[in-house]
This record gives sequence, structure tokens and C-alpha cells, in this order.
Amino acid sequence: MKILNVATKKLWLPFVLGGGLVWGAQMAQAEGMGGTSATGEEGDVTEYPTFQEVDKNGDHYVTKDELADHPDLLKHFDMVDAGKTGKLEEHEYGNLILEKAQSRGR
Repeated sequence: MKILNVATKKLWLPFVLGGGLVWGAQMAQAEGMGGTSATGEEGDVTEYPTFQEVDKNGDHYVTKDELADHPDLLKHFDMVDAGKTGKLEEHEYGNLILEKAQSRGR
């Protein structure tokens, strides 16, 4: 029984830390602390627009038309469109930013 107790205590830590990170990110975004950023090859930080800034019509999706002003992101659109719907949900847009950042490091 003691083993189960130790294992249970160790399982809560990632959830608490993850929740704290999500809360902090939401608070920073709510306070208008800028867009999404990614570190480039030379260590410079590239600013990308937030999901809300790109979602011009407010339908909670980002389409290729809405990304027309960001051709560097548009190149990776189909790669992160998990449902192949032609529109990205907010978490898919986050994946788009990550994919763009990773492609710069290749």
C-alpha cells in the first residue's frame, strides 16, 4: 500500500506545474503581452501573431485566406491541419508556430 501512496504523490506534480504554465500563459495573453514567439537560428526571437489576431472573422478557426499576410506560416499549413478541414483550431495554430520554428533550425 505504501508503494501506491508514493506513486500517487508523484503523479500530481506534472498536473500542477502544467496547470500553472497554462494559467500564466493565459494571463500574459490577457494582459496583451504580445504574440507567439519562437527562437530562430541565431537565437533571435521572431514574433508571430496570436491566434486571435489571425482569426480575422472571429469564427475560432484560421484559414489559408486569413494567413495570406504570413506566407512563411502558410507554407506549413497543410502539415498541421490534422483533420484536413482547411482550417486550423487554436491548438493546431500553436503547432503551426512550432513547426515554423523547427523548420528554421533545420
